[in-house]
Amino acid sequence: MVRTRQTIAKQWLIVDERLGHELWPALRRLPKGSGVLLIRRLTRIEKRQVRCLAEPRGLHLVEERPGAAARVHDVAELRRALMRRTALILLSPLFETRSHPGWRPMGRMRAAALARLAGRKAIALGGMNRKRYAKIAPLGFVAWAGIDAFRI
Repeated sequence: MVRTRQTIAKQWLIVDERLGHELWPALRRLPKGSGVLLIRRLTRIEKRQVRCLAEPRGLHLVEERPGAAARVHDVAELRRALMRRTALILLSPLFETRSHPGWRPMGRMRAAALARLAGRKAIALGGMNRKRYAKIAPLGFVAWAGIDAFRI
């Protein structure tokens, strides 16, 4: 019997209302095999367009919903996500971010503790980019996600 392991994309584009008209160029710039987390509701036409761009490039599409993906900011939210057997756990915010200007970053030690509790399926979110991810990946993160990192 051959066993295959499910892999998680190393970087994720978060699609919410703030991305607006920049959605399509951001999707086109994503490297093959990246992930796309849909937080905002898309129309049927938009979903079809996203799929048409994503499928040939091997992009992983996930809609935020219980069991699929959850943004987590503290231990209580992490516990809820784990109880639901959530596939993608996005810990946020790790750094200051334009999308949530009033939120304080959680700090390296707290981020490391939550990432380890998540059981090696934690994705770093909040002010993230490739350079920042390289610095925090050893804390227990398997990938990173962002909005601004993929804007023009």
